[in-house]
Amino acid sequence: MSRKTLLGIIGVIGAILVVFQSQFGLTINTTEIVAGLTAIMLYILFEGKADIKRIGEQKAKFKDPKFWIAIGSGVVVSLNSTLGLNLPVEIIVSVLTFLMSLLFGKDALATA
Repeated sequence: MSRKTLLGIIGVIGAILVVFQSQFGLTINTTEIVAGLTAIMLYILFEGKADIKRIGEQKAKFKDPKFWIAIGSGVVVSLNSTLGLNLPVEIIVSVLTFLMSLLFGKDALATA
């Protein structure tokens, strides 16, 4: 379990305890809970910024035809099942691979 998930769970539990404080007979200092939740939210915010920075450093990977074939296949397959088009998945992937090879000017058919 990641730190973000763990801190998120702790934050939700803390918020629930504050809401139900009177029903459970708990004596919780709301100032401490708010301070803890604020610290958790700031930690998650700064980790999110660091994650975005790491993604920005990998911009070259977004130009890879394999990446776009995977994204396109996922979108088209989900639309196929949602809209009930009943197209075979193999045909969808083959057509997308061909289109990406045309768009990127590479032979993506040989690499897929």
